[in-house]
Amino acid sequence: MSRTTLIAVVKAYRAGGWKALDVERPGRPQGTSRTLTAEQEREVQRLIRDRTPDQLKMIYALWSRQAVAELILNR
Repeated sequence: MSRTTLIAVVKAYRAGGWKALDVERPGRPQGTSRTLTAEQEREVQRLIRDRTPDQLKMIYALWSRQAVAELILNR
């Protein structure tokens, strides 16, 4: 933490206790804007865990972001 942030945190705590420091999780709500269903996610995870891309007749030797994206599109 920067010095400025730390001072702000201490001031907030002194003014309102722990409730004043309660911060929501940043980013979009968990589970929103999902492309795959839970079952599809499990299948992709299982394939990545149990197989290599070349075993699935893909042009990649190792799993990369691009290889996973292609796997999802092909399934």
